[in-house]
Amino acid sequence: MRRGTAPLPGRLSLRRQYVMPLSETDLLWLSGKLSQVDILRDLSADEVARLAQGIDKAEIPMGRPILRQGHRAEAFYLIRAGAVSVWAETPEGSERLAVLAEGESFGEVSILTGQACNAGAVADQDCVLFTIPPKALREVVRKNPALAERMSRAVAERSGARALGIDVAPLDRAGMLDRVRLFFK
Repeated sequence: MRRGTAPLPGRLSLRRQYVMPLSETDLLWLSGKLSQVDILRDLSADEVARLAQGIDKAEIPMGRPILRQGHRAEAFYLIRAGAVSVWAETPEGSERLAVLAEGESFGEVSILTGQACNAGAVADQDCVLFTIPPKALREVVRKNPALAERMSRAVAERSGARALGIDVAPLDRAGMLDRVRLFFK
């Protein structure tokens, strides 16, 4: 992993200036990709279509911070085009943890648990992101309560796997499940 300095200034917000309407091509792409995302894998075709109605598309310029470590995510992000670096501040400095590309997602654990992000994210190049706000997820889950349980388990497993290579203890997973369940109430 490369060490360096990640530009992560102040409060982050994807201002309306970045948001664009979804095209038919976007909706087609989303219908194929949403069911491939871990926490959304169990959605029916109708649920995917309903979720897509609440999604925004944002063009993010290269170098723009998207998430800030220690702050909550505003949305769950799915990369349509471009690349995003995930950075963590450590005692030794900034450390690049991953580079995410088209079809990959980030921010879901923070919005579903209400916890601060363990890392920040910066656009490595001009990006197109689909932003899935918490409200859109709640709308879909309200119509299918069993989905909340499946999503809770997927988030708990994913956050455990991402914890910088350290597995989360079963007790921590149980706490994570409780936090995600609260999101849907």
